[in-house]
Order: sequence, then structure tokens, then C-alpha cells
Amino acid sequence: MKIIDRYVASVVIAGTLTALLVVIGLDTFFSLIGQIDDVGEGGYTLLKMLATVALTIPHSMYELFPVAALLGSLTGMGLLATNSELIAMRASGMSIWRIVYSVMKAGIIMLCVVVILGEFVAPVAERYAQEIRTSAKDTQVTFMGGRGVWVRTDNLFINAKKVISGNSLGDVTVYEFDDDKRLMRATRAVHARYRKGQWVMRNVSQTDFEGDTARVTQAERLARDSLLTPELLGIVVLEPENMSARDINQFMGYLEDNGLNTQQYQYALLSRFVTPLSALVMLFISVPFVFGGLRSVSAGQRVFVGILVGFGFYIVSQIAGQMGRVYELNPLLATLTPSLIFLLIGIRAVRRL
Repeated sequence: MKIIDRYVASVVIAGTLTALLVVIGLDTFFSLIGQIDDVGEGGYTLLKMLATVALTIPHSMYELFPVAALLGSLTGMGLLATNSELIAMRASGMSIWRIVYSVMKAGIIMLCVVVILGEFVAPVAERYAQEIRTSAKDTQVTFMGGRGVWVRTDNLFINAKKVISGNSLGDVTVYEFDDDKRLMRATRAVHARYRKGQWVMRNVSQTDFEGDTARVTQAERLARDSLLTPELLGIVVLEPENMSARDINQFMGYLEDNGLNTQQYQYALLSRFVTPLSALVMLFISVPFVFGGLRSVSAGQRVFVGILVGFGFYIVSQIAGQMGRVYELNPLLATLTPSLIFLLIGIRAVRRL
């Protein structure tokens, strides 16, 4: 049995890697088309554009792995079916569930690699890609690693340790200088939000420098007419879906401590666990397809069916996620429902075989 397990695993892994290369190639091609118009804007050169797209590939591999697993398993197992190797396995006494087990073992091996890629490589690469793109297109913005984002506008230097969204900042410090580059005022706020043309800062500590003296004042709320535009802030936001589970969890802790909405980050955190699960579900449902109506069709037809199933799964997942946000459903329920539906369909199909 171990020899068959290794053989099935090699076929499934080879098919998945081939499918992954294809879908990543298509995704990269469309990313290049989408960014080619930005070349020449500021210091955004062709080389920097290529570097930006290349750095987004690890995240694309993580996101597209479930679809690649389905396509790879369909083509690999379909090849075994075409060569009557699956029939030979069944004749030797292997049950369909035992073959499913072999396929799932291969999936778990691949998932270990993909999870490491998605948790430790992709978030760092996405952050570097964002820094390259933003810094090249707008010289006002500078990234300082763990010290957050620095933005200069006129005589204001703004540091935000946390960029929560396109109109919300956390742990903000604003330094105001006069025309002679002397520091006049330093204002620190725990949170700042853009509303109706103003930045509303909360839990504010303001220090005014006058000659050799400094005067400190505290305020629960302070409105500022001009800091920076949400349009500028929007280009430096790292989407929750591109963050690691650890970073998302830390961000949620900060939002909860300050009474802010964490729904978006709850869904992003759960998706970090559901994406690997959905890849296993895709592998599982590929088996009844191969043993059923697809055992004698061409590889192209199997790929076509795989694309339809993968696209259907993606649509159902998106609808469930959006409905969960709109109707404030339990994030765990909304996120897991598509995978559970397809898993039940796959179990029923295998039992019918």
C-alpha cells in the first residue's frame, strides 16, 4: 500500500504543480497588464513594476492553490483512469475510500508547504511590494519597518504606527514645523479617523514648544482640517487578506482595545484557516469525478469541468462572505459554509460510487 500511496501522491503533486504554474502564469500576466499603465508615474520604472508583480506571486500561489489542487488532481487521477491504473488498484482490493486517503495524504504534504508560504513568505513579500510601489509613485510616503508609515505634507510630518483602513489610523503622531524648520508642536493620538473633510483624533496628547519651554495639554477629542487625504492613505493600506494570522490577531487586539469594529479582520483571520481546508475539499471532490463520468473523457474536458467547479466554489465563497458581512452573521458559519457544502456533495458522490 505504501508504494501505491507514493505513486498516487507523486501523480497528484505533479499535476497540482503543473496546474499551479499555469494559473499563476495567467494571474501574473493579468497583473502585468493591470500595472503597465502606471510605469513612468513618479519613479515607478519598468524594473520596479516587475519586482512588485514578482513579490505578489507568493500570495497568489496561496490563494489559488485550492483551484490548482482541483485541476491537478483531476488531470493526474484522470491520467491514471485513462491508463486503467485505477481499475487495477480496485481489482487489487483497494476501496475508493482508500484511494481517497492516498490523495488526501498528498494534499496534506502540499498544504504544509503552502501554509508556510502563506504565513511567513507571502505577507513579507506583499509588504515589500507595497513599499516599492508606494514609495516610487509618491515621494511623500516613507516606510520605516516596525515604526510604521511616515508621510510629509507641507510643514507636517505624520507618523502612523498602524494603518487600519483608507480613513483610519492608529497610534498617530503629528510633528508641525515652522518655515525655519523648527519644531512648533507634537500631537499624539491613539486613534484618528477621517470624517466629513476632517481628521478626528481621540485620546490626544499635545505638546507646544515655545522657546525653551514646552506646554503639554490633554484632550479626549481633537479635529484637524488637514493632515493627509484618504486617497493617499489608501495606497499604503495593507489589506487584511494579505497579512499573516499573527499580524491579524495583533491588529484585532488593538481594535478591540479601542472599541473599533473587527469584523473585516475576523473574516480575514478565519480565511487563513479555511483556505487550506478548501484545498483539501477540492482534492476530495476530484476523486468521484474521476471514477464517475470523467473516467473516459479527455484531459481537456477534465480541466474544463475542474474550472467550472472551482469557479462555482469561488462564487459561493464570495457570496457567503458578503452575506455574512451585510447581515452580520457568525463569521465562522459564513466562512465555513461553502467548504462544508462541497464536502457533503463529495461524500455523497463517493458513497454513490
